[in-house]
Amino acid sequence: MLTTSVIPPHPALQDIVHNYSWCHSEEVSIQMTSAWVAHHDTSLCFFLEDVPRRQNYLNSEKVGEAIPPVCLFGLLTQRIGEITFAGKYKTFLIEFKPNGFYKLFGIPASEIANNLFPANAVMGKEVNQLYEQLLHASNVAEMVAYTDNFLISALSRQKTLYWNEGITRISQQLVTTFTNTDIVQYAFQANMSLRNFERRFTEQVGTSPKLFCRLLRFNAAVQGKITQPQKSWTDVAYECGYYDTMHLIKEFKQFAQASPTAFFQENAWMLAESFTTFERPLH
Repeated sequence: MLTTSVIPPHPALQDIVHNYSWCHSEEVSIQMTSAWVAHHDTSLCFFLEDVPRRQNYLNSEKVGEAIPPVCLFGLLTQRIGEITFAGKYKTFLIEFKPNGFYKLFGIPASEIANNLFPANAVMGKEVNQLYEQLLHASNVAEMVAYTDNFLISALSRQKTLYWNEGITRISQQLVTTFTNTDIVQYAFQANMSLRNFERRFTEQVGTSPKLFCRLLRFNAAVQGKITQPQKSWTDVAYECGYYDTMHLIKEFKQFAQASPTAFFQENAWMLAESFTTFERPLH
């Protein structure tokens, strides 16, 4: 079984980072396979023990390739394969807000969407130093402190990149509403033409506003079932804003290439994962 602690970032990073996650297995060694499905986040993951392997449906020669111990996961607009793991599971994950990675490192999210990369190939060797610090940290609080320092240092160097806070405001608004009923209005709120808004949104977030909303809704449905597995799919569909259960099934088949029931049969470990909240120390 996996236990995940969800940790808020430093207040200086609240517009950049959604949260940190510390995830580890209770057992000495575990085996699991996870569908590599559509997801709205850009994330930076540190594997602090054994590393998984990936089977990439879009690139058959990469079947069985080991994932780098420090890897950057881009936003995914489709299921692109599977990730398998055997060994001792310890990971520290940074989940960025919709355009947080772009704001922090100036790298378009659209260029890293639908794939994963060795983090140092994209972000430079400094990320390897953070990896070494996390490896030798004595507790979660130290991991959080090292990560805060790394990201705040990167933020202090990012002074010349043009930021339009309209993209930040609208993308974070979409995270809470999942609605794409009036993209024209969102462009107006961002003080942009519709064409410019959609272009900049795709560059900074990784996909179009409409598809991003669909990804958010799909991921909310998955998370809703994980946190309350006894809840019916009809209730999950209603709470996540789907028209009906058939609409939810259609989205699952596009983003996970499986029905909701088949998806969780394939990924049964998700329903056994437990979550805790890590309280940051007061400074």
